[in-house]
Amino acid sequence: MDSGGADLYSVLCCLLTFFVALAIVLFVLRRRRPPGPGGPGGGGGGPAGPSGPPDPYAGMSTDDLSTRANGQLVAVDNAVRTSEQELGFATAQYGTATVAPYAQAVAAAKDEVAAAFRLRQQLDDEIEEDEPTRRALLADILRRCAAVDQRLDAQADAFERLRDMQANAEQLSADLTARASALRAGLPAGAATLTGLGTRYTDGALAAVSGNATEAAARLDFADEQLRRAATSLAAADRGQAAVALRGAQQALDQAGQLLDAVGRAATDLDAAAQAATRLTDELHAEVAAGRAALQAGGGTGSADQVNLAAAVARAEQVAADVRGQLAAPRTDPLGLMRRLEGAGASLGQALGAVRDAAERAGQARAQLEQALFAARSAVDAATGFIGTRRGAVGSTARSRLAEAQQQLATASGGGDPVLALTAAQRAHDLAAQAMDAARDDVERWSFPSGYGRPGGQVIIGGGGMGGFGMGGLGGAVLGGILLENVLSGAGGGGIRLGLVPGGDDPAAPAPVQARFGGPSTWARQG
Repeated sequence: MDSGGADLYSVLCCLLTFFVALAIVLFVLRRRRPPGPGGPGGGGGGPAGPSGPPDPYAGMSTDDLSTRANGQLVAVDNAVRTSEQELGFATAQYGTATVAPYAQAVAAAKDEVAAAFRLRQQLDDEIEEDEPTRRALLADILRRCAAVDQRLDAQADAFERLRDMQANAEQLSADLTARASALRAGLPAGAATLTGLGTRYTDGALAAVSGNATEAAARLDFADEQLRRAATSLAAADRGQAAVALRGAQQALDQAGQLLDAVGRAATDLDAAAQAATRLTDELHAEVAAGRAALQAGGGTGSADQVNLAAAVARAEQVAADVRGQLAAPRTDPLGLMRRLEGAGASLGQALGAVRDAAERAGQARAQLEQALFAARSAVDAATGFIGTRRGAVGSTARSRLAEAQQQLATASGGGDPVLALTAAQRAHDLAAQAMDAARDDVERWSFPSGYGRPGGQVIIGGGGMGGFGMGGLGGAVLGGILLENVLSGAGGGGIRLGLVPGGDDPAAPAPVQARFGGPSTWARQG
């Protein structure tokens, strides 16, 4: 073939290759375009709509969708907590084998709620999702909440028949009366312990338990009132109302015991934390010395690693000095100081990681892990107790942070890489502190509805449901989630409210609903 023919042949091959490639690209683009106008099978031009399943909440704004998801999260978390409490009562009475189906339902519900809280935490973290992703996550939260509600509600009626509190009402009443007397006798000791702790520890250190004696007394007042109602109902042969009152008394006494136990646990943890903070301060000083040695060995090169290390050393040295001074003060917050030390130590450890080998990093983390786990467990336990006994007031933010703290603590306790375990333990401590702060804010803003025991309003308790309650400890029962201030509408037809109105008004307000085994749907059906 001559050169002219070869050139023509080359041009034709290039053109053929170009058109084949163009055809492939166009085909791929058409395949990727969603169906509809302008897509395959579409009847016209214009932009294509988004792919994927339709938004089930398309008519609701994202802010409203978030509010709804938060409300459902709180409702089903309360349901799981109450169901677990009721399961404990049944287990003590009938044994683990008898209650196995209900235990399985509660365990599955807890897992589902934990997954929903992880989604809520993902929405709250520093990485901002786009609008479609945010809506998809909120819809997933609502789907999981509905699954929890259905799972618990499916077992609720059978569980109610198992407990059959009407059948042994007299014996249960006698047992609960004895329990109430014992707890009442323990109130002065709990109050005295708090007074003693207040001389050694700051208000912040005692935030999780400072009101526990008062709240325990409120739960006991409610329990006493319910025991009186149970006795009256039994005398009138109304065993159904007696059982309702006894359930309320049992839950209130359980919370009173938790509140008083938490005081003693706080005393033990704070005393141990004060010693741990001293050891951690010494360890941080040693790390500062190691950092200074590394800087000297580096010769002051001015590299980014050297600059970061110098800054971390300076910060850690300042924190260690501050903490040592605060530990010498008459009143301290040892867990709070441990959190500061952990933060400074983590930054310094990360900066030193550039000049340490893996074995050194692992050894240092292993040496710090036990104290970090202790601090994390103490903080998680304190937040768990506070939120559990004040769940009528605590919103989704505190619960989400606590759920993530519990997950991080489980990771830290699971063994494996000590560096990762230490990071998880420190993260758990930090999240538990955030949960505690958010829960305290919620409780401080909460009212019954404007603060039980405060002037300025009249409690309205209308007909239906449980009937007219006496006022003994009623606010504490609502704060503790023993009585439900509201049930989300849609769970069984209409919301249920307990509220304050100006004196003289007389609206027909429904009664508070008693929490029991099951989900919000159960509360609405049986309330």
